[in-house]
Amino acid sequence: MRKKYEKSEFALVRLRKGDDLPDTLLKELREMEVTSAAILFGVGMLEECVIGYWDGERGEYLKETIKEPAELVHLSGTLAEGESIHLHVALARRDHKLSGGHLFSAKVAVVAEIGVVVLPKGTLKREMDEDVGLNLLVL
Repeated sequence: MRKKYEKSEFALVRLRKGDDLPDTLLKELREMEVTSAAILFGVGMLEECVIGYWDGERGEYLKETIKEPAELVHLSGTLAEGESIHLHVALARRDHKLSGGHLFSAKVAVVAEIGVVVLPKGTLKREMDEDVGLNLLVL
């Protein structure tokens, strides 16, 4: 059975050159008193990105660092009650090839404009799923 949500709102967040994307986005949302949210999109330019691919067999992320500036083609994720922000990213490099995965860190190179659906407090929560070894959303 799905939960019934009373109300949600749309918000735009703009990050500026030099901001750390995950940390600054989380700070901005906390200042807005947001505890549950869905990140719908993000566009802009990032650099010094650390992305990861979840290797379920090894039970760990395989990380890659992209130092050069890359276009932020897409950003999505969630903010769950009591958790840090969980983001996935698609980045276009100078040769127009895409790289993507879980976003661990990134600096804003020019600007990042991010669309967020703010959900009622307590809407999203995570619990450890022992079968996969990750904190999954409680549905």
